[in-house]
Parts: sequence; structure tokens; C-alpha cells
Amino acid sequence: MGSSLVEAESGDVLWGLDDAGWLINAWTTGTALRRLAVTDDERTGRTGRIRAVGLLRFPAFAPVLKGFEPYTALLTGIGRVLAHPDALCEFPYDWRLSVQHNAGELGRRVKWHLDRWRAHPAGSADAKVVLVAHSMGGLVARYFTQVLGGESDVRMTVTLGTPYYGAVKAAYILTSGRGTPVPLPHRRLRHLVRNMPGLHDLLPFYRCVDDGETARWLLPEDVADLGGDADLAAASHHRHDQLMDGPARGLRLLVGVEQPTMQSLSVDGGVATPFRHTCITDQTGRIQRREDLAGDGTVFRRAAAAFDLPVGTLPQSHGAIAATEEAVSYVRDVLTNDTAGPPLGLGEIGIDVPDVMSVAEPLRITVTGTEASGTSCRVFDAFTQRQVAWPPLQELGGVVTASVDLPGPGVYRVEVKGGGASAVTEQVMAVAPEDYVLEGADE
Repeated sequence: MGSSLVEAESGDVLWGLDDAGWLINAWTTGTALRRLAVTDDERTGRTGRIRAVGLLRFPAFAPVLKGFEPYTALLTGIGRVLAHPDALCEFPYDWRLSVQHNAGELGRRVKWHLDRWRAHPAGSADAKVVLVAHSMGGLVARYFTQVLGGESDVRMTVTLGTPYYGAVKAAYILTSGRGTPVPLPHRRLRHLVRNMPGLHDLLPFYRCVDDGETARWLLPEDVADLGGDADLAAASHHRHDQLMDGPARGLRLLVGVEQPTMQSLSVDGGVATPFRHTCITDQTGRIQRREDLAGDGTVFRRAAAAFDLPVGTLPQSHGAIAATEEAVSYVRDVLTNDTAGPPLGLGEIGIDVPDVMSVAEPLRITVTGTEASGTSCRVFDAFTQRQVAWPPLQELGGVVTASVDLPGPGVYRVEVKGGGASAVTEQVMAVAPEDYVLEGADE
């Protein structure tokens, strides 16, 4: 969801507005999201109704997935080490559609950019591209290089928080709002994504279903039971096999760590219950032990590490990892020195906040991996950047917490900082009490 989308015919912006009020209205009423739903025509390949027009320049928010920080800092940081501003090319894409579709679009953009740059006064005839991709964008880049034959035009690919083995959170989204009551925005998200090829391409592709004594893969029939689409799930499984096949030359990975992260789940009666543990199994799938390996809050650590490559690690949330100074430095180092880079950032801070809450209740913040002394917590309005609170951290029974009364409905950024690393950040949406409706019954 890191690209701004517009409706081609009307020019209306459907995703990527600089407006917290629009986001709150969209996720509480659902009316502003209807045009984002994937149509039957789009599923059969007749696309163009919606266009991707740029990378996010403003914060965005979705229930369960939480916040997405803009890419401004990353673009600016990359631009400072390039031979010429024209060497930089953005590739926004329609994240509702499949990795395969968007990889084809990426191929056309790469050809256009290379032809333009090779003829540029500052360019060279044998120039190749470096792909820098966040989250799902890394899957698009890998499909382009590995499956569509784009490797010959690519010198290197850098991925930030890419779910090579998927994310349990994607499966949980399909069932969120069934069974256990959850805020109404969860149900809005489920309605929006249940027929989206892009969401199905993010499903977990490892032994993530904890059946008690054994762990198994999430099957297409499980996805259908959870409210998704079995055909889309099967097609995504095939695409995953394709993009994971073969060597990974010129690939650099930056992985988010230390954040509370869904890593496995149980499936029962069409309801997914997520767990913050990974099932360590033998070759038959029998569970030997369960471990909390954490991750970036969306993608667990091992799902973002792939191909037995060394990884750079950064204690940061999924939506913010590409906006940090450490990530920008990592990418710049790869561009200029061609190194994999060391682990980044000191400390092991993790933060846990709700995704959606009623503004009538205090915001509860839980901090892990640190002590209250020497650690600071601040809360900002994510859109105006105005600081709204600097709550004291308290430690009780080994747990560090803070409590904040928010000034009103909005999207807020929680920042926790300790030591010299960038603050670990996460977003939360606060809505009016009348909009915080708990829904549990399926439609």
C-alpha cells in the first residue's frame, strides 16, 4: 500500500491523501474504499481503471497493518549519491493486483528508464539498474529478475522488510471480524482485500499452521474457509515457487527485528487465531519447540530472510523501516560500495500499541528490550508532525509501559528511543467512541 492510486476516468485520488480525517472516515464507514475493490475485469487482466501515480509522500494507515511512512527520506537520501537526478526513477504500482502483473509493469519501466539513461549526457551505454524495494515491492522485483528474465538489466536488488515467505498477518486479515469481536475498521479491511490478488501474494508460505503436535502449510482450502479466494491462493502459491527458485545473485536484504509479530496461527471453523511464536519442526512437520523470533510487526524475521544470504537487521516496524536514517545509509552504502552491510542500530527496542482504539480510552504503550531509565517515548500527530504527548515510561514487573490520553480522533505516531539508534515507531488510529464499534458476526 506504498503507492498512491487514482481513478483513471475521474482523476480522483483513491489512496495516498494528506488527510487523516479521510482515513478515519474510510475505515469507519467504508464508502471511500469501495472503488479500490478489485473488479472481475481486473481479475481477468483488463486493468487500467486505477493508476498508480507515485510513491507515498504522506503517511497512510490501514487496520491490522498499521501505518505506512512516506518514502521522501529514502528518495532524498538515494538522490544524494547519484551521478545526476535523472538517474533516479520511481516505480509506483497498483498493489491491489498480483506480483506477476506488477513485475511486468516493472519490466516496461526498467526498459524505458535504461533507454533514457543510456542516452543521457551523464549516463553510459552499458548502464544497469539497481532496484530498491520495500515490502511487497521486493517480491515484484524478484519476480521480474528471476521469472521474467530481467536479471540481465539489473546490477543489484536491495529489499527492505520484504516478506519472501509471506506474512501470517495477511491470513489474519481475511478472518479479522469473524468470531472474536474486533473494531469495525477490521471488517472494512477484510471486505476490501478478500478478492485482491495482491493480498493473496502476501499469504504465508511456510509451516505456519500450528495444529498442536504438527505444523503445516496454509492450504488454498484454508484460505477459502477464512474468507479469501482458493483460486487466488493457489495461483499465489505457484508464483511464490517461481520467484523463490534459482540463485539470488546481487540481492541485499534488510530485515526488521525485535517487534511483536504474528508468526503462526491456528485455523478452526473459518477463524484464524494468530500466535507470536514460530513452530520449529522436523522434516515431517512434527513440532520440536515453539520460539518467539519476533520481526518487524508484520513480517517475522525468518520470513524476510531468504536464499541463505546474510542480512542487515534493524529494530524497527514494517511501515517505518524504509524511512529510517539507518535504512537510507544501508541503501546508499550498497549503491556506492556494493556491500551487504552490518546489523544496524543499537539496542533491541520493540513497541506494542493497538492498531485502532477509541479516543475515549487512554492509549496503552508497551515497550520491550529496554529499561524505563534512559528511554524516551513521544507521541506525534502523524500528519501535522505536532507532538501531542511525552509520556513517562514506567517499569513494573519487568514490563515497561506508558499511558496517553490523546487529544482527539486522528492518526498518531508513537516513537520510542533509547541509545543512538533511530526511534522505533508505530502508528495507531484513534476514532470517536461512536465509530469504535466492535463487530464479530460474519456477514
